Amino acid sequence: MVEPTDSARGVDAEVPYIRGELDKVFVEFTARILDERTVEHRRMRVRNGRAPGQRPTLEREGFELVTWPSRVVRERLDEMMAEKSVLEMRKVQRDYWDDTIPLIRELSGASEVLPVHASTVRFSAKAGRKKAMTPAGWAHLDYDPDEAAVQLRETFELNGVEPRPCRRYVLYQGWRALTPPPQDFPLAICDGRTVEAADIVPIEYHMKTEDRDVTYWSRGSRFNPRHQWWYFPDMTLDEMIVFKGFDSANAASTNTLHTAFADETALNPTPRASIESRYFAIFD
Repeated sequence: MVEPTDSARGVDAEVPYIRGELDKVFVEFTARILDERTVEHRRMRVRNGRAPGQRPTLEREGFELVTWPSRVVRERLDEMMAEKSVLEMRKVQRDYWDDTIPLIRELSGASEVLPVHASTVRFSAKAGRKKAMTPAGWAHLDYDPDEAAVQLRETFELNGVEPRPCRRYVLYQGWRALTPPPQDFPLAICDGRTVEAADIVPIEYHMKTEDRDVTYWSRGSRFNPRHQWWYFPDMTLDEMIVFKGFDSANAASTNTLHTAFADETALNPTPRASIESRYFAIFD
């Protein structure tokens, strides 16, 4: 068997971290992009999750790549990628949940899976979509434990389900590329087993619009040379990365840091468009 080349095993890339001297970060929604006062870039090896013999899994590293075609994406791609305001949720995004909830149910074995009303289509800067959400600009976890509990209560309410106690709940997150490979800013995900509690920095994320004034609590990460980053190059429409964002059975866990990065090895890359989706798997 021919062994993969070093480049086929991974790439060296600039990973954006929260600066090491910071103990807390405040992010205003209208800015969304942190500058060098808050973020520092560190050169890290980003492993190729497609390379033979090193395929990450949900249960071990906290994420995996699955093949799961979506009829909504295939048939309504133009609608999904159409111009819209940053926070607008369209019917096509909601219909996408119907295509993907069965996958989360299959992977989790949960008694119930509910979509979080936070599905987002993002575009890299070269796509020229000034009103759109851009790729994440720092290594982060979307919710801290308290925020995960808040989001669960809101998810029950928004899905018309009576809130109830449950033995365990897990936040699963999905990421799918909408533009052809290779994408210029793919998603990098960190093996949760290589992240330490001391790496984590609280992030206060404030969002004020005409309709709401809300503060979310998420988490960023300082640099740690132990971190093991992964990515899946050349993603297609039929593939989806699924990763754990929070697990109430292990609330202190640091699964799963993620961020976008510039793939300097991609030849004639396509400006990235992607859809991310979140789901709570409920275990009664």
